[in-house]
Amino acid sequence: MSEIVTRVLTLLILGTFVAGCSKSSGPGGTIGPGTAAPQLKTPQFKGPGSASATADTSQGALLATTTADEFNALSAGFMAFYTGNGAHSGNSWTWTYTDNGLTGKWTATSSSTGYNWGFVENGTAGSITYNDWTALSGTESSDGKSGSWTFYHTDTDTPEAVANWTTDGSGNLTGTILEYNASGNQTGKWIFTDNADNSGELKMYTGNTLTWDIRWISSGSGTWVEYDQNTGAAVNSGSWS
Repeated sequence: MSEIVTRVLTLLILGTFVAGCSKSSGPGGTIGPGTAAPQLKTPQFKGPGSASATADTSQGALLATTTADEFNALSAGFMAFYTGNGAHSGNSWTWTYTDNGLTGKWTATSSSTGYNWGFVENGTAGSITYNDWTALSGTESSDGKSGSWTFYHTDTDTPEAVANWTTDGSGNLTGTILEYNASGNQTGKWIFTDNADNSGELKMYTGNTLTWDIRWISSGSGTWVEYDQNTGAAVNSGSWS
């Protein structure tokens, strides 16, 4: 998944527009009390919190802490879009970016439960001409405790990755990321649980086969098991204190 995170954030967010944009829309319409542009409330996955977990290099603990950072980056990268208040009309806000003939529109539309988000591209980049291509779409609850992002393969409506997160009444945060190939077949899955008491678990799948199961308790110590992606048999394991 780290490859997808890097590719999505670099290509869609930083590389294509924000880092080299030539124009960004400013306020439009009427901006007044109660109509300020919405801001993303990104999920905050932590992973195991012990000092030994942070320093651990025996695969499991390091993978869990790195995965937490990557999940958070899926939403945190979008903060670069918020230049000014955006153009406001009705219950929607739009930020427009242009760069060398390529235009991207980042839109937030309020709903009864939160916000719907989207990023649409038009124009030509290299050999590809985009015509209202939705590069990503998503939803988020008003309190930011649940949401979903869908990233699409270039110039298609086929999902490349779908990330969801929910927070229960006790403050336990669960995130799921599904990965798809260009044919729309699921190739991988992550399930990340960050409990309010600082315990948690990370399960990683190749296709439908469990390949990693990493668990930690409130103190931050934990165990991990790696499985063969073809047979599903355990091939390695370890722990950290």
